[in-house]
Amino acid sequence: MTAMGDPYRSYRRTQVETADQASLLLMLYSGALKFLKLAKKALEDDDIEETNHQLGRAQDVLCELMSSLNPDLPDISGSLFQLYEYMHYQLVQANINKDVAMVEEVEKMLNSLLEAWQAAVKQEKAAAAPEPGTEKTTTDQKG
Repeated sequence: MTAMGDPYRSYRRTQVETADQASLLLMLYSGALKFLKLAKKALEDDDIEETNHQLGRAQDVLCELMSSLNPDLPDISGSLFQLYEYMHYQLVQANINKDVAMVEEVEKMLNSLLEAWQAAVKQEKAAAAPEPGTEKTTTDQKG
């Protein structure tokens, strides 16, 4: 490993360790999409080993997403679990059959979920932000 790789890895590790749950979720989706893009490229290049590696990484992300679902929200968690499980299965089949269309199907689904979560996070942050003009000021009131 090069010396340049160590600081980057440390930075990424720190980024993950200090991120809130919403940011981690968005990172997982983004990572899975990156792996799918690399898998499609490897499929186009007929690089079976790299295809297998990248699809496996995307499957690992889906497993992480499945294991991190909140059981206190059974309706949402159950639906997401089924969706993640379906995507995982599609990627296994895509790897077996070397089928780029199956990878693209999962990619489209993950993009839709990423966009929905990004909108939800943005809405939550907007709701948590103070209204303009209602912030407390710390200026000295003495004249």
